[in-house]
Amino acid sequence: MKKVLLTTTALVMTAGVAAAEVTMSGKFQTAMSSTNNADMSMNTHIDLNLVASATTENGVTMSTTIGYDSGYEADYNDDFTVDNDNAGTWATGGPEVAVTYEGFTVTAQRDGVDNLYDGDVAAIAGDLGVSGSVGGVSFAFVTDMDTNGADGADNGGFGNGDDTRGATSYSASYSAGDMTVSYVATSDDNGQHAAANAAASKISLSYKMGDVTLSAASDNEGGADSTNSFGISYAMGDIKVGYTAAGDQGANVGDDYDLSLSYAAGPLSASFATNENSRTRLVAEYDLGGATAFFHHSQVVQQLTLTSKRLVSTSTSNHLIRI
Repeated sequence: MKKVLLTTTALVMTAGVAAAEVTMSGKFQTAMSSTNNADMSMNTHIDLNLVASATTENGVTMSTTIGYDSGYEADYNDDFTVDNDNAGTWATGGPEVAVTYEGFTVTAQRDGVDNLYDGDVAAIAGDLGVSGSVGGVSFAFVTDMDTNGADGADNGGFGNGDDTRGATSYSASYSAGDMTVSYVATSDDNGQHAAANAAASKISLSYKMGDVTLSAASDNEGGADSTNSFGISYAMGDIKVGYTAAGDQGANVGDDYDLSLSYAAGPLSASFATNENSRTRLVAEYDLGGATAFFHHSQVVQQLTLTSKRLVSTSTSNHLIRI
């Protein structure tokens, strides 16, 4: 009689991994926004994300993310437009992979790590990001690794072409009590402002006094005249009122403004906003929360007993599903 004993794990085949965790989260949104010609448009959007992660016995966590976006999402920038997320399928490109240890995270995804100055611009996304905190300072750095070839080239089919222009971005913030100061910069802003593809940076300051928060910011917008802004917000339980006055590209502060009213209670939130051009935006959003499944392999054993006449298979498992 010949016997073969095989020991396997449920999901993870790496030694030293205690458990695999799969989390799904998402949100859906209904929004009415005025377009550039002041007409109102109705848009809906859904965003689903699936994250698989595992933590080793020495505290290293590795995770990967895939996502599903469909519809049009209200843009929370000052332009009062909508972002086109009308893919309608699960993402099929390279997944985002992150490694976290002792509060520091390394994120990798070809042309998929958001530029820290303007995460909406795909053309200046990076390949590799590092973030963490030391003392009271939080920092992040994003760079593009494959910048030697022409944009979009696949280098003979080897799959290492580049779809971005090699922008580097970084940010730092420091909090002391109720005050927070932050700085973010990029080597290329994709011509979003007056100077084409120039470096851009922004510094901001906020101070919280009970239910009132004061803020100020200065954005040089890629070499153009800076946009300076001052804001105030007041929280009344679940309701928050905010006002920001700005001077866009050298104009007097107050020539541009944003006024908003928002409500948030549990997973439900709603907001109304308008600006100096009487463009308005009404948004209702619901957070779907997350469902987490833990797959433990501590007792998963499969034993195969081989004889010349029969195959006997026995298995035991310990699966815990938590919603």
